[in-house]
Amino acid sequence: MASAYCYTEDLTNLTNHLTTVHSVTPSAVIFSLGVGGNLLAIFLLVKHSNTHQWRVFYRLVAGLAVTDLFGILSSSPLAFIVYSNDFRWVGGQPACDYMSVVLIFASVSTMLIATSMSMDRFFAVCYPFVYKTFEKKRRVHVILASLWIFALLFACLPLVHLGHNVRHFPCTWCFFDYFGTNVTDVIYSLLYASLGILTIATSSVINILVLVAVGKQAKRHHKGLSVRSRKGRKRAKRNEMFILTFIIAILLTFAICWLPLMIRIVTNISLKQIPDYPSDLLAIRFASWNQILDPWIYIVLRKEMLARLYNVYRRFNRQEASEYSVCNADRSEVNDNGDMRNRLNTAQDETHQQVLMQSSKETGNVLSPN
Repeated sequence: MASAYCYTEDLTNLTNHLTTVHSVTPSAVIFSLGVGGNLLAIFLLVKHSNTHQWRVFYRLVAGLAVTDLFGILSSSPLAFIVYSNDFRWVGGQPACDYMSVVLIFASVSTMLIATSMSMDRFFAVCYPFVYKTFEKKRRVHVILASLWIFALLFACLPLVHLGHNVRHFPCTWCFFDYFGTNVTDVIYSLLYASLGILTIATSSVINILVLVAVGKQAKRHHKGLSVRSRKGRKRAKRNEMFILTFIIAILLTFAICWLPLMIRIVTNISLKQIPDYPSDLLAIRFASWNQILDPWIYIVLRKEMLARLYNVYRRFNRQEASEYSVCNADRSEVNDNGDMRNRLNTAQDETHQQVLMQSSKETGNVLSPN
């Protein structure tokens, strides 16, 4: 099993090797960005609560931020202690079980909340009347509590011997044993990977359906509406697209961060190959970045920020259009001036010719005999 690497009796050589190869810096950077980003996201949600009025979607966003923050604050300090102890584990198996439960709980909660956000938009767009009838802010609290309870129960399964928790390379973190050969280890590993892949696939299908529905509604409602109604419909569509952009970004981030770990788990369980410790470490670090990127996605892609970017884009387009109009006006003015100059020159030439002809006539009259 992969955990045998961290349970060797030759601790001196193990710690010397890990100390020279691995640094605490990546974990410290992840911890700082994650805590700062989630605190800032929660602050912005509270600050702009008068704008979004804590609708269901924004309560789910707050639940996601709280979950990510809890996962980081609950697991990272133990890893830092192990780093400072020259990679020697502290706290025994209870500390290992605790860290594994926290990591599994946070990851499963993130999967379920992200899927719930997609489903919220699906019912809001595709079944608006049903959504408004059943949209109660208290119900989202029940949904969040149910998701957290399910995630906690799922994370505690290794404690009742459906799988078991072990230390993983570089021996600073604990997770369920996805290298185990026992039937329970295989079952739990496949359950975890299947749950992650299923939530990603479900959210992807739901978001595609929502995008198609938004496009159809835009075409249907655009016909036969007054100018004022069209503006209101356009504003509502723009707000919906802001939210969809955020959800799709969350989904893509979740897929990019977690799919490598899911693939590693399935590969290790099914192929029974020689453990590839660096690849496993890279996969879990990819997964840990999900808790860091989620709040920053909200900070950058929240509706107020996207509205400002959209206004800047419109202002830039208007400026380009006005400059183009000015250039065309200047060009036409130059052409008009050229045409006027040509007309004046032509008129002057005609006048000059008439004067010459008149003069020649008068001269002829003077010279001719009476």
